[in-house]
Amino acid sequence: MAVTTEKIAPARRCRHVALSACFAALLAIAACIPSTVAGDVTEGADPLCIDARIANAWRVLRAVDCARCHGKDYAGLAAPSIVGYAATQSREMFIRMVLDGDPIRGMPGYRGNAYVAENLDDIYRYFLARANGEIGPDYRPPVPAERR
Repeated sequence: MAVTTEKIAPARRCRHVALSACFAALLAIAACIPSTVAGDVTEGADPLCIDARIANAWRVLRAVDCARCHGKDYAGLAAPSIVGYAATQSREMFIRMVLDGDPIRGMPGYRGNAYVAENLDDIYRYFLARANGEIGPDYRPPVPAERR
């Protein structure tokens, strides 16, 4: 027996809409899982997945406060531009620099910082997107739905 919207009580309709929204959010998250596990940006990857990872990196960078040395746009200040570094170096060199640092020049290594090490792929994606012009220095991640 088919149930039409008119026959659903207002309280049940509200719950039905909320469950539909939750289901849609779960589908969006599930769509991101393969590209997240793969660890690299693939051709035709869902922009929502890429944006989620870039937004995650933005939050990590803010928490670690890389801007204190590299400038608010990470384009250089007391330390060189991370955006420029990502544009000219391989992924392996970028990761090695973040993990091992360059203590002689004042760059600490973050190998012992689990928060940075666990999000390093996202951080690299963020700076590569900046270097490629996919996102600008004024990028801010969208506000998560639960905070609206």
